[in-house]
Amino acid sequence: MKSKYKIGEIVKVYDFYADEVVRDVYYGLIVDAKPYRFEGGCHFIYHILPNELNEHHGKRIQTAEEFAIERVEM
Repeated sequence: MKSKYKIGEIVKVYDFYADEVVRDVYYGLIVDAKPYRFEGGCHFIYHILPNELNEHHGKRIQTAEEFAIERVEM
């Protein structure tokens, strides 16, 4: 299976609480994509370097699932 987003893309990432309410939104750069295989399918976990303006995430690499990412049109 091929990932929906490519390494090097700038994306908008939604961070959710456990009950799926949006907690935070930030922009970042995809630096890696790892497949996660499970019975009946596969999806990707993306590693994202957040923009430096985000005070909650700083410059630490964050992870996000595909449903929480939105492509930024340039």
